[in-house]
Amino acid sequence: MAILRAGRLEVLTTAGPDEEILELARMAGRWGTVAINAPLNRPLGRCCLDDDCVCRTDPGTRSRHLERELARMGVPALATALIKILARRGIRLADALKAEGYEPLEVYPFATLKLLGLPWRAKRTAAGRRRIRRALKPLVPGFERQHACEHQLDAIVCALTASLWRQRRTRGVGLPEEGVMTIPDPDLCGGLRGPGLGG
Repeated sequence: MAILRAGRLEVLTTAGPDEEILELARMAGRWGTVAINAPLNRPLGRCCLDDDCVCRTDPGTRSRHLERELARMGVPALATALIKILARRGIRLADALKAEGYEPLEVYPFATLKLLGLPWRAKRTAAGRRRIRRALKPLVPGFERQHACEHQLDAIVCALTASLWRQRRTRGVGLPEEGVMTIPDPDLCGGLRGPGLGG
């Protein structure tokens, strides 16, 4: 979990149960923007994500339009039905946040890094994390932690994506009726630099 306030990293931590995640999301404030790195909707025509349900009719119902659109952009993403545990949790958290008045954004850290031309390879290695951390530090004031784990780096990238969305430097991929993912618009992010994202 990461919270940026006025573009500056204020909180970087790890959360476990849903209620703990929701409590941290509330720290962003009533007018905060919440970005979630998980599918927030099922593919069209699916009542669930169970493999043995009659709602599964391949091809086409394992993934959403946004995942196929990302693939055409050179940004591979797993089909929603292949990450069903994550998707179920994302949908559950999104529903809880909507009940509290938030409109959570679905984001994808890999897409943000790749579309902004930032390092993205070998995130699970110490060397890969160092490269990503070095690239993020000028873009995210307050990010001084030397040993952020891969999930915390993802959280920072999610918060960065939300910050870009607030600046109207993003676009959506997908279908409104099936779910839209927020990604950086490279045309609007040219010259991106820190601190404060090109300010």
